[in-house]
Amino acid sequence: MSEMGMLPAIFASRSKYGTPTVSILCSATGVIFLSWMSFQEILEFLNFLYSIGMLLEFAAFINLRIKKPDLHRPYRVPLQTFGVTMLCLPPTLLLILVMCLASLKTYLVSGAVIILGVILYPTVNHAKDRKWAQFKKEQLAIPSDDNLEGHPIVSEQHEEVTDEASVGLLSDLSSSKTKQASEISLEDVLK
Repeated sequence: MSEMGMLPAIFASRSKYGTPTVSILCSATGVIFLSWMSFQEILEFLNFLYSIGMLLEFAAFINLRIKKPDLHRPYRVPLQTFGVTMLCLPPTLLLILVMCLASLKTYLVSGAVIILGVILYPTVNHAKDRKWAQFKKEQLAIPSDDNLEGHPIVSEQHEEVTDEASVGLLSDLSSSKTKQASEISLEDVLK
């Protein structure tokens, strides 16, 4: 999120090994705060927050279908607004059921997290506007109309992947010469 300009740039800083140290420490702090809950309570809490997120997505989906029906989308569900609403109804009912089965502790913790998010969002935007912290700028690659003369735009960093076994997490690892899965012996694995 920091690399997209949504959080201060300090969260995007990386160690010499490429790990986002500050972000990992903040995530670990959140995990420490969750440690006073049981595993079942943590699952219940996460399901509750996920349900709220999904309900907001369904509402935004239907709202965009009503207010901006001609908006360009990569994929359009081939139903009218009523059909889309009926499509969202069964999962909405299941999500509400999950939320109704939550404990009081889950309601309190989820409410606190939601309130914290409602406070943090305008605070971070205000800090960005006032330049209280350094933010990375979003680097969206929006092509100009001059480049769109009927030609598809292809990324310059496109690497062809021949098979799933050759895919690496880091680009320099995927471009290095590696043994095929059939060539790897037990001795290579144990090294």
